[in-house]
Amino acid sequence: MSDHDETLCEIFEHSTIDEMRERVKDPKWICKGCGRAANKKEYLCEPVEL
Repeated sequence: MSDHDETLCEIFEHSTIDEMRERVKDPKWICKGCGRAANKKEYLCEPVEL
């Protein structure tokens, strides 16, 4: 991913719980780097499908 501005790693510090909840609800992907899970691979730096 070339633009990391919208990944969970980048937005975690300045997002609300509701914003994060929408991105992690029904996860389909996990980040190899940090282990966070998300419902779209665009939200992760190093996505791997679950």
